[in-house]
Amino acid sequence: MADILDDWLAEDLGDGDITSQSVVDNSSCRAEVTGGPGIISGLEICGKLLSKVNVKGDTSFSDGDRIKSNVSILSLSGKAHDILKVERLLLNILCHLSGISTFTAKIVELAKSVNPKIEILATRKTVPGLRELEKQAVVHGGGQTHRMRLDDAILIKDNHLQLCKEITKAVESSRMKHPDLMIEVEADNNEQALEAAKSGADRVMLDNFTPEAIEKTVLNLREISDIEIEISGGITIDNIRAYAPFADFISLGSLTMAAPSIDFSLHVN
Repeated sequence: MADILDDWLAEDLGDGDITSQSVVDNSSCRAEVTGGPGIISGLEICGKLLSKVNVKGDTSFSDGDRIKSNVSILSLSGKAHDILKVERLLLNILCHLSGISTFTAKIVELAKSVNPKIEILATRKTVPGLRELEKQAVVHGGGQTHRMRLDDAILIKDNHLQLCKEITKAVESSRMKHPDLMIEVEADNNEQALEAAKSGADRVMLDNFTPEAIEKTVLNLREISDIEIEISGGITIDNIRAYAPFADFISLGSLTMAAPSIDFSLHVN
């Protein structure tokens, strides 16, 4: 993580904050970071960032805390040039990650209101280089992660099946090569879902089903198996309550790809 912070600082600074160096004396000063409402994420990584530029950050909050509007979440002290040069990067991190955690919290609340046992999962649809932080933000909002990397579990998707053709054969081959890993099969219809269950897969992902089709398929699955059921594709904040009763898991790329930012600002005292 230290390397990525160095890269981010270099990206923003270039040869230096020439405006601050031109117009501001480099005396000691203090500043406050305020924002909200929402679920905070990014405080831990921001603490590491501040240490790199010799700015002290004090907070009474932790990642995952819920805040109201215009709350001071971070008090800064240090040299003026150091605070000003890190301002935008610090705020970008907090705005982006807190947006993810806040959006996740809304999704989790809606889903659990109709199915308290359901888990909301983040996918691999993340900004390159930010996966760990974005997945952490999902957890701060009450969600969980699906695969972090391709080597975490077996997920047999439509393109795999287009090439290897048979679900049962794909599951058997995967089980032989990786007996200790979870095996999941993406199903586009009722027939594929049933074949996945019969083949011994651990989980089936019902992809782009309507709520009505899912209800029917789940009833069929439960007649033959206690396979874990995941729903994905076409799930939004507006329709998740219609899907949640039928699933053990719902995975959404929108948690990390479409979450609106939370507004934070920095004001020098």
